[in-house]
Formats: sequence, structure tokens, C-alpha cells
Amino acid sequence: MWKLAGEAPDFSLVSFANENWMTAFVLLVLLFLTILMVVYRHKFLLVLKCLYSKRAFSQLSKEGKIFSEGSFLFSVPVIVLSLALGLSQLIATFVPDFQFNLPFIQLCGIIAAAIVAFYVLRVILNLLLFRIFEHDEERYDFHLIGLSFLLNSSIVLWVSTILVKCTNFPFLFLVTALIISALFILKIYKDLFFIAKQVNLFQFFMYFCTLEILPCLVVLKLLF
Repeated sequence: MWKLAGEAPDFSLVSFANENWMTAFVLLVLLFLTILMVVYRHKFLLVLKCLYSKRAFSQLSKEGKIFSEGSFLFSVPVIVLSLALGLSQLIATFVPDFQFNLPFIQLCGIIAAAIVAFYVLRVILNLLLFRIFEHDEERYDFHLIGLSFLLNSSIVLWVSTILVKCTNFPFLFLVTALIISALFILKIYKDLFFIAKQVNLFQFFMYFCTLEILPCLVVLKLLF
């Protein structure tokens, strides 16, 4: 497969297959984004702006049904595929030995399955914590902010993955990490701003440690 960065061409079957699978996933994400922008444009933009705009958050919070609509169903593959693509490219770029000679499609599939399993486990823990703290009515708003963060972060990572692949300049991922870190800080601020009025701060601390910090520590431990 020809490289865009001026490197020698590689006509091996593995490289050809990997490059084509990656292109297919990039185009698949683009297809889902196009559907969201054409069919569910209003709700899609509201979810994106929910992390920054109090008005968008209030509007979606009052409706209380975004997770049962088509915009959410098409947002899920965008998030999963974008994160899987980005993490696969990060592994291939910075820690190639971690791949264990797996083809791109297998590595991407394993990462995508891990993301889905992690998200499902996180939702279950969310349900349990909000039930224990007797704040079931606030659960939707927390999930809404979380969805907005994931959607914004996945789109940023998807764009940066394409740029890194085309330019062969991996340090663009550092800029991406800074942007996603800023989005995460904004998410925590929105959670805290919302939670400080309706939920005990000790309960928020337990929630934050359990669902925000602990999973990150577990993932880092597994990687190292």
C-alpha cells in the first residue's frame, strides 16, 4: 500500500489488508456522521453542544428521551469505531510490540469489544450508585453530559487519526490528548456544577473516584 508520507511502497498482503480495513472504518464513521447530520441534525448538534452550552443541556434535560431516539443509536457506532480506530493507531505508532502481530481488524475488534464492555459495566455501576444514593432522577443528566463528552472526544480522535495517518506526524496525538483532557476537565466541571446543587458532595466524591478515576487506573495498570 502506498504511503502518503513519501516512504517506500509496501505491497505485502498484511499491509494492504490493514490499510483497507482502516479506510473502511474511517468511511463507516463518516457515513454515520453524515446520517446524523442529515436525519438527526438538530438533536446531534444539541448533544455536541451540551458540554458547552447550558441552553442545549437544559433543552435535552427537559425532554429526557435522547437515549431512546435514533440519534443515540447512530452516535454509538461513531463513538465505538472512532475510539477503536484511534487507540489502534496509537498502539501501532507508540507501542507496536503491544500488538502481538495481530492484524488491524483483530486488534480494532478487540479494542471495540473492550470499549463496549467497559461502557456497559460503567452504566450498570451508574445505576447502582444512583440507586444507593437515592438520586435516580438525576441519572439522566449525568449520562447526558457523559454522552456529550464521549461524542466530542471520539470525533476529535477520529479526525486526528486521519491526520496522523496521512501526514505520518504522530505527535499530533499530543495535541489531541490536550484537547480531550480539556474536554474531560469541562465534563468534571459540569458534573460538579450540577451536582453541587442536588447531590451531596461526599456522594459526588464517591461517584467520581469509582467511575472516573478507578477505571483509568485499572486501564493503565493493564497496559503496563
